[in-house]
Amino acid sequence: MKIEELKHPELKQLINMIYLHGENNNQKMIEKTDEEIKDYLNENIFIISSENDEFFTIPYGNDGEYVIPIFTDLLEYERGMEYYDLNDMSENKDYMIKKIEKIDDPNCLGYLINIASVSYITLL
Repeated sequence: MKIEELKHPELKQLINMIYLHGENNNQKMIEKTDEEIKDYLNENIFIISSENDEFFTIPYGNDGEYVIPIFTDLLEYERGMEYYDLNDMSENKDYMIKKIEKIDDPNCLGYLINIASVSYITLL
C-alpha cells in the first residue's frame, strides 16, 4: 500500500466521540469507544515514523517513559513532522506502513495518534 492511500476517517470519528463522551461525563461510553479504538488499531495499518527501522519515540514524563506516534494519513504525517520540527523527529525522514503491535517494554505507554491535531494515547 502507498502512503497516499492511507486514510482513517473512522478512527478520527471514534476519537472525536471519546471527547464528546468526556464532555458529557459518560464513562461507560468512553470505555466502550476506547475498546473500539483498540480494535481498530489492531486491525488496520498506519504510518509510523522511523529511523534505521526503529520506531521513533517521544519522551512522556520524567521516568524514561515514552509514546510512539502513529499517523492516520499522509497529511497528518506531514503535519506531525512539522509539529516536531524542533524535536529529534525532524531528523526522521523514513516511515513504515504497518500494523501496530503491543510493545513489551514497561516504559512504552502506548501510541499517540496524529500528534499535530488529534492527541489521543492508547495502550493496546
